[in-house]
Formats: sequence, C-alpha cells, structure tokens
Amino acid sequence: MHIIVVGCGKVGSKFAHVMSLEGHEIVVIDNDLASFNSLDENFSGLTVLGVPIDEDVLKMAGIETADGLVAVTPDDNINMMACQVAKEIFKVPLVFARIQDPVREEVFFQFGVQTICPTNMAVEELKSLVHGEQGLANRPIGNAIITFSYGEVTKDTLGQHIESIKVPPDSMMFGVLRDEQLIFSSPSLIFEKNDIVVIANIVK
Repeated sequence: MHIIVVGCGKVGSKFAHVMSLEGHEIVVIDNDLASFNSLDENFSGLTVLGVPIDEDVLKMAGIETADGLVAVTPDDNINMMACQVAKEIFKVPLVFARIQDPVREEVFFQFGVQTICPTNMAVEELKSLVHGEQGLANRPIGNAIITFSYGEVTKDTLGQHIESIKVPPDSMMFGVLRDEQLIFSSPSLIFEKNDIVVIANIVK
C-alpha cells in the first residue's frame, strides 16, 4: 500500500517505520526539517518537507495514487484539514486522524474522518481495568467494528517476539502498552515484564 503519514513526531515516525518494515510504500510529510530526525535510520520510505494541507505538497507525496493517509500532527485542525483534502479532493480510500481533543471526535466522525483519540482510549482502558472488563473501546471502520481487548504478559510469553504469539481468526496483535505508552506491533517487538498486550478484533 502507498500510505502518506502527515506529521513526523513520535507517533508518526514510529508508524512510518513499522509500516515500512511490512513492505508498504510510505511517504512522510512535515513542515519542520528537524522532525525527520525522529525516523529510524533504516527507514526506507520518502520524506516531503512542506505544509501538509497544501495540495502541491500532497501531490509531491503522491496523494493522487495513495491508498491511505494518516494525519498525526499535534494540531487537530491541521489533521482535520489534511484528511478533508485527501478525502474530498483526491478521493483517498483510507483516511485516519489522531486528535487530542476528545470533544472533537464526534465532529470528525460526522465529516467522515475516522479518528483515534488517545485521551478517550486511555479513559476507556482505565474504566475497563477498574470494572474488570475485557473489552476496550469499539470503533467502526468501514463495514466492520474493531474491538480492542487486552491482557497481561504471561510467564510463557515473556521475552518472546510479539508476532510469534498466535491470535484467533479476525484478530491481530495491535501492540503493547508499556509505561503508559502504546507501542505498535512490529517484528522486532519483544514482550517485557508488565506489558499490557493490545489485540484488535474484527466484528463484521
């Protein structure tokens, strides 16, 4: 897949690296040249310097043939605008935005932009832990519902690569929560003590 990542902070650079390792064609856009220093030294994708809501900049990133765009800058407005341009002007099939303000999540969704809100995810996770529940937030994507579930790392899985663990059909290893940080699944990720495993389950 050809995926454009808008924003090269901690999340953007990590997501770009993980997806690049999986063989996807990744292009990262940021308006700060120094931000590209966050990319892994083995990152094999491309970088584009410029304002991510500028159509010419997006064209340089190949948006006219892109399969998806993920906007993860610290600015909710920039993320929303980049997603709207991608969706409405260039008809990009998959468009996602990370937002900081949970109040805006419903607004974004009404505009047809699928969002990930770390604040809401953390609240749902903590609520589930307090109530002893197994499921995290449900999120509609296309015609499916994604349910996130979690579990503590066991002695048997400690020290193993995350991809060596089998999960049920229609499920995948999403990553781990480590020291309150979400680390996306990758071939090099190894389970450590106190990790919380996050699994994405598809409910069609």
